[in-house]
Amino acid sequence: MKLKILFFILFTQYLFSQEKSIVYVNSAKAYYDKSINYFSNETTFCDLTINSDFTFSFYSRPNVSCFTWKEIKGNWKKEKNIYTFSSQYEVKENDTRFTFNKDETKKYFLKFRTDKKAELKNRNIKIEYMYDFYSKIDEVEKIMKFNQDNSIEIPFIDIPNLDKLAAIRIEYQLNSSEKRFAYITENKTINIKENDIPNIVEIEFVEFPKKETVYRTTIGKIENEQLEIVSSTLTKTSLPYNLREIGFEKFYKIETEK
Repeated sequence: MKLKILFFILFTQYLFSQEKSIVYVNSAKAYYDKSINYFSNETTFCDLTINSDFTFSFYSRPNVSCFTWKEIKGNWKKEKNIYTFSSQYEVKENDTRFTFNKDETKKYFLKFRTDKKAELKNRNIKIEYMYDFYSKIDEVEKIMKFNQDNSIEIPFIDIPNLDKLAAIRIEYQLNSSEKRFAYITENKTINIKENDIPNIVEIEFVEFPKKETVYRTTIGKIENEQLEIVSSTLTKTSLPYNLREIGFEKFYKIETEK
């Protein structure tokens, strides 16, 4: 009896397995044209690879900026023409917080602290000026040293191409194992300038950011070699996250087997 049950399980897995990986895309033009300008005439380009080992990978490339591109991986099962995709990913509290203000002085005043009021033993911080994408200006990087009150001051005159500045990237070694990367900006996309950066910024490093796992179940239906996403559900989390950046597109067309 046990042998029959084992044979049934193995036979069932064989029925619903596949020998090759299958790739579905929501834009055949974007898939084949590697030189396409994602910033102009295409919406979000996504590809979904269903592998023969019951795993899948989903890549979402919103056309606004490569900083918003996202990949998720998981497992799949198939019954008749219905795919069930199961995945999980970690949602993490922002490890850096900003408070903005401004006055009439012609300089940036950046002041740093941690949420636990710990001493900032590392007195050096890396600063990078990031410019509007369409300006085609390269980033400018420099190392700066904290003042006694854990602040730095950057006169406007010391920043090349100030009128094109979209964000200030900071990189700071908080301790021997923790490094903080963050972007000081009020734009929706860090390399597309919409607003000037307020000149007074308080930066707070979160020492122990909260983490939670989100579980996603997505149902897809195959019909005429097209994959339609029927539903997608997520477990709830108390932490904020941007669902739009990692959401499935509605329809995919099969492009290749490999």
